Amino acid sequence: MVGKTDNDDVLERWISQARKGYFEMLLLARVSAGRAYGYQIVASLKHAPGFENLAEGTVYPVLSRMKKDGLVTAEWVAEETGAPRKYYTITDRGAAALARMRAVWTRMGEVLDAQGDTA
Repeated sequence: MVGKTDNDDVLERWISQARKGYFEMLLLARVSAGRAYGYQIVASLKHAPGFENLAEGTVYPVLSRMKKDGLVTAEWVAEETGAPRKYYTITDRGAAALARMRAVWTRMGEVLDAQGDTA
Protein backbone atom coordinates (compact mmCIF):
# COMPACT_ATOMS: atom_id res chain seq x y z
CA MET A 1 0.00 0.00 0.00
CA VAL A 2 1.32 3.44 -0.93
CA GLY A 3 1.63 5.87 1.98
CA LYS A 4 0.62 9.46 2.13
CA THR A 5 3.16 11.90 0.67
CA ASP A 6 4.06 15.48 1.58
CA ASN A 7 2.28 16.53 -1.61
CA ASP A 8 -0.90 14.88 -0.34
CA ASP A 9 -0.73 17.03 2.80
CA VAL A 10 -0.18 20.17 0.74
CA LEU A 11 -3.12 19.34 -1.52
CA GLU A 12 -5.41 18.57 1.43
CA ARG A 13 -4.57 21.91 3.07
CA TRP A 14 -5.15 23.75 -0.20
CA ILE A 15 -8.50 22.00 -0.76
CA SER A 16 -9.57 22.85 2.78
CA GLN A 17 -8.78 26.53 2.28
CA ALA A 18 -10.39 26.62 -1.17
CA ARG A 19 -13.54 25.02 0.24
CA LYS A 20 -13.77 27.70 2.94
CA GLY A 21 -13.54 30.47 0.35
CA TYR A 22 -16.04 28.81 -1.96
CA PHE A 23 -18.60 27.99 0.74
CA GLU A 24 -20.18 31.42 1.16
CA MET A 25 -20.56 31.87 -2.59
CA LEU A 26 -22.09 28.41 -2.89
CA LEU A 27 -24.48 29.14 -0.02
CA LEU A 28 -25.59 32.44 -1.56
CA ALA A 29 -26.01 30.73 -4.94
CA ARG A 30 -28.29 28.13 -3.35
CA VAL A 31 -30.42 30.75 -1.64
CA SER A 32 -30.59 32.75 -4.89
CA ALA A 33 -32.17 29.70 -6.55
CA GLY A 34 -35.25 30.22 -4.39
CA ARG A 35 -36.48 30.56 -0.84
CA ALA A 36 -35.43 27.57 1.25
CA TYR A 37 -35.21 26.46 4.85
CA GLY A 38 -32.02 25.28 6.49
CA TYR A 39 -32.37 21.55 5.95
CA GLN A 40 -33.18 22.09 2.24
CA ILE A 41 -30.09 24.24 1.87
CA VAL A 42 -27.85 21.70 3.60
CA ALA A 43 -29.29 18.80 1.57
CA SER A 44 -28.68 20.59 -1.73
CA LEU A 45 -25.16 21.71 -0.79
CA LYS A 46 -24.21 18.11 0.03
CA HIS A 47 -24.27 17.48 -3.73
CA ALA A 48 -21.38 19.89 -4.29
CA PRO A 49 -17.91 18.33 -4.46
CA GLY A 50 -16.16 18.58 -1.12
CA PHE A 51 -19.36 19.19 0.84
CA GLU A 52 -20.74 15.65 0.96
CA ASN A 53 -20.35 15.54 4.75
CA LEU A 54 -21.60 19.08 5.39
CA ALA A 55 -23.14 19.44 8.85
CA GLU A 56 -26.15 21.65 9.52
CA GLY A 57 -24.17 23.29 12.30
CA THR A 58 -21.78 24.68 9.69
CA VAL A 59 -24.50 26.40 7.67
CA TYR A 60 -26.57 28.20 10.31
CA PRO A 61 -23.83 30.49 11.68
CA VAL A 62 -22.97 31.60 8.15
CA LEU A 63 -26.65 32.22 7.31
CA SER A 64 -26.92 34.23 10.53
CA ARG A 65 -23.96 36.37 9.57
CA MET A 66 -25.33 36.79 6.05
CA LYS A 67 -28.62 37.94 7.54
CA LYS A 68 -26.80 40.44 9.77
CA ASP A 69 -24.87 41.68 6.70
CA GLY A 70 -28.11 42.16 4.75
CA LEU A 71 -27.35 39.46 2.17
CA VAL A 72 -30.34 37.27 3.06
CA THR A 73 -33.59 37.65 4.93
CA ALA A 74 -35.13 35.04 7.18
CA GLU A 75 -38.74 34.51 8.11
CA TRP A 76 -40.46 31.91 10.22
CA VAL A 77 -43.27 30.12 8.40
CA ALA A 78 -45.85 27.98 10.15
CA GLU A 79 -46.17 24.59 8.49
CA GLU A 80 -49.40 22.62 8.23
CA THR A 81 -47.69 19.74 9.98
CA GLY A 82 -44.73 20.00 12.29
CA ALA A 83 -42.84 22.93 13.70
CA PRO A 84 -42.43 26.28 11.95
CA ARG A 85 -39.43 26.59 9.64
CA LYS A 86 -37.11 29.51 9.04
CA TYR A 87 -36.95 30.28 5.33
CA TYR A 88 -34.07 32.22 3.81
CA THR A 89 -34.30 34.49 0.77
CA ILE A 90 -31.53 36.40 -0.97
CA THR A 91 -31.75 40.20 -0.90
CA ASP A 92 -30.79 42.61 -3.67
CA ARG A 93 -27.58 43.26 -1.75
CA GLY A 94 -26.96 39.50 -1.56
CA ALA A 95 -27.60 39.08 -5.29
CA ALA A 96 -25.13 41.89 -6.04
CA ALA A 97 -22.54 40.31 -3.72
CA LEU A 98 -23.04 36.93 -5.40
CA ALA A 99 -22.59 38.49 -8.84
CA ARG A 100 -19.31 40.07 -7.70
CA MET A 101 -18.16 36.80 -6.13
CA ARG A 102 -18.91 34.93 -9.35
CA ALA A 103 -17.04 37.54 -11.38
CA VAL A 104 -13.97 37.24 -9.14
CA TRP A 105 -14.17 33.44 -9.24
CA THR A 106 -14.41 33.50 -13.04
CA ARG A 107 -11.53 35.95 -13.32
CA MET A 108 -9.35 33.80 -11.05
CA GLY A 109 -10.06 30.82 -13.30
CA GLU A 110 -9.16 32.84 -16.38
CA VAL A 111 -5.88 33.96 -14.83
CA LEU A 112 -5.08 30.40 -13.80
CA ASP A 113 -5.87 29.09 -17.29
CA ALA A 114 -3.68 31.79 -18.84
CA GLN A 115 -0.70 30.53 -16.81
CA GLY A 116 -0.76 27.28 -18.70
CA ASP A 117 -0.16 23.81 -17.34
CA THR A 118 3.24 23.71 -15.66
CA ALA A 119 2.90 20.20 -14.30
